[in-house]
Amino acid sequence: MAVVDSTYTQIPTSNVVLFAFLILLAFFFLCVAFWVGWRLSQKTPSPSPYTGSPLRRGSDLSYYNVERVLRYVYMLQDYNNRIFLLRNSAFCRETGRIFPDCIGWLDTINVDWGFIKKRYPGNFVSWGSLSKAQQDAVIEAHESLEGFQTEFSSKEPMPKAVEPEFAFLKPGPLYVDIDSFVLVGWKNVPDTTLEILVVQRPQYKRQTHFTPIED
Repeated sequence: MAVVDSTYTQIPTSNVVLFAFLILLAFFFLCVAFWVGWRLSQKTPSPSPYTGSPLRRGSDLSYYNVERVLRYVYMLQDYNNRIFLLRNSAFCRETGRIFPDCIGWLDTINVDWGFIKKRYPGNFVSWGSLSKAQQDAVIEAHESLEGFQTEFSSKEPMPKAVEPEFAFLKPGPLYVDIDSFVLVGWKNVPDTTLEILVVQRPQYKRQTHFTPIED
């Protein structure tokens, strides 16, 4: 009569633990992929601060416009106005204003009124909210304000309080840091309907702060 061999190969405990860990790891990555996919499906286009309309990706710009924008920024030859990636930027269809570095890792566009301080830190107010004497002091501190919108501007100091009649003007609004006289304002890109936000630092000796205006 044959004898049945009751011996068997025992699986090492370490292999069982490793297999369970791999299963949990795969489940974790599956959950992450599901969450990312859900977020991407739920995302809504970020609105333009000026018009409220959804912003479009810079990658939608034509080759002609991309070339003109990059050429213009290059010609500025300024550390504070370096060339940026248009594929990481968004633009407003109504005004043509380009917001650089605003597309996140989930491929979402994120733009709010913090875009001015993101462009250059400071305490910025609308050009139109300054008195004539204050505007003259800023002009004196700069070699030129050519290309900036200095003719028409909102009298509301806070940039986000801009009225529609000023929000849609071309070029767009000009902002002034009331402590340093640094300018951050929109300028037209030649031969296009687009605008970029340009930083301009004072060139000449200036007051540290505005002198209070006496009545």
